[in-house]
Amino acid sequence: MTGSHIPVPPISLLAAKFFAPILAASSITAVALPPRLPAPPALLSASWPSSPRAGATFPGMPQFGELVWQNPDGTPGAKLCSAVAVDSAGGDLIATAAHCLGGVVSRIGAPMTVAYIPGADNGSRPYGVWYPTRIIRPQQWMNGVQNPDFDIAFVTVARPGDARPLASITGSEHFGTVPAAGALAVQVGYPYQSPDPVACRTPVRFLSPTQLELDCADFPGGTSGGPVLTDVDPGDGIGTLVGVMGGYQRGGTRSDVTYASALTPAIQQLYQQAAQY
Repeated sequence: MTGSHIPVPPISLLAAKFFAPILAASSITAVALPPRLPAPPALLSASWPSSPRAGATFPGMPQFGELVWQNPDGTPGAKLCSAVAVDSAGGDLIATAAHCLGGVVSRIGAPMTVAYIPGADNGSRPYGVWYPTRIIRPQQWMNGVQNPDFDIAFVTVARPGDARPLASITGSEHFGTVPAAGALAVQVGYPYQSPDPVACRTPVRFLSPTQLELDCADFPGGTSGGPVLTDVDPGDGIGTLVGVMGGYQRGGTRSDVTYASALTPAIQQLYQQAAQY
């Protein structure tokens, strides 16, 4: 399917507003998990590939969700992409694909603004609506370069009227490194035309040393930015993020083959900086 992972903005792109990370890298400690995170379905945590090798719907999990456009009044609008909460010092960080955030600004109720809905399922918002406070992207993606090896972005988010950080409510995934070839991973995303998220387990392949390849059907538009996870805990659903769907061809031009930028040392450094906010 041509352009299967590429988001289409409802209006033309505007000049982006970025926040350059300047803090030194250091280790990141996960925010304490909220009590009684729901147990993940076996679809996410089983130790064998999916059969058939295709996306299957499930009720969602709090650690990942939909990235949507805002309506003019700041309320959630049309689906854009998928995103995932990751460990950070402030407990307020999500990751998505950089190509999902072209021209996006961090405001509420303005053109080219987005919102994050963790755990979204069939239109529900069980963990509320969260809004960007900072958008951090690699220089290797910005200014028209769009290097597919750096198709990842980090966003700090907050919920108006609530001082609690996102991770204290939803939990967050551990940020990983480049996985071994053949490692079993689960990819998760929110297709435009589905009311539910989809997931599929498949061994990781490599298109190149910097591009993961995942061979599961039924990952069309909207799934960009969704997590690629390994070692998902069957008790709380927390795993290790090894990529977000994007990268080569902005995630792929077919719904049965998906790519992701590998979490190379350069991306690791960007994450460490973003996670210090």
